[in-house]
Amino acid sequence: MARRHGPFATFSPWVLGGICLIVTFWIVSLLIGFLWYPAVGSGGKPGGFLQLICGGLGIVDNRAYAAQAAPSPVVSSDLAWTDATWKKIRTGDPTRGATVAASCTTCHGLQGISTADYVPNLAGLPQEVIYKQLVDYRTGKRNYVVMNAVATGLTDQDMADVAAYYSSCARSNLVPGQSSGPSGDSIARLVTDGDPMRNVVACAACHGPEGRKIGAPPLVGQPVEYLSNQLVAFSQGTRSNDINRQMRLIASRLTPQEVAGLTEYFGSKEPKIAGR
Repeated sequence: MARRHGPFATFSPWVLGGICLIVTFWIVSLLIGFLWYPAVGSGGKPGGFLQLICGGLGIVDNRAYAAQAAPSPVVSSDLAWTDATWKKIRTGDPTRGATVAASCTTCHGLQGISTADYVPNLAGLPQEVIYKQLVDYRTGKRNYVVMNAVATGLTDQDMADVAAYYSSCARSNLVPGQSSGPSGDSIARLVTDGDPMRNVVACAACHGPEGRKIGAPPLVGQPVEYLSNQLVAFSQGTRSNDINRQMRLIASRLTPQEVAGLTEYFGSKEPKIAGR
């Protein structure tokens, strides 16, 4: 009896109406999804019914975009770490480098001990670190008008010799900066652990747990003002010679208080290195 009367009847108007409503819904959806929406997305100039259908399915003609000129690649450094580069760095003559670096003492002081808080200490830095920065200054990948002018007049051999000289200078002669107070647990955690919630990698990952690691620029013993200036420059993009953008990405996520704390943390530490 239920199939003859009420909504369960074989030809119930409720069932027939529901089917019609569903079919209408799908027809309208297909028309909107495959005809109207792709036409609006193409600026009202569709290329035909087939193109509209393809557009609705996400299949688009990219030939117009492929014909456009690609933007120029952003190259952070022109230095390539090839076997030839390493061989050149290892040929550095510290004795000749001392002669070439004689004019550098005005800013970098005797034996690479800086005379100004905004100038980095070069004593004991790895040869490859000094060599790369000189190449970047010469090619304009790192900008500081004085250093750009100096590096322009240096040959590759001059750079290798200067790097060898400053690398041989005793780093234990550096004087730690003066700390105005404890850096705090939050700064220490940034150094050792970073901040995963902000995607900030620990300083120790690249520079070592105490700001010293083979192949990376030592942070310990560098002038506080210099370290601060470089972090700000990285965060603002005015310094961009970090090949993998690691410093720009990290520095841009630091607060001014964290920049001050980190620079004080490293600048006020004892810079002695075993064996020097």
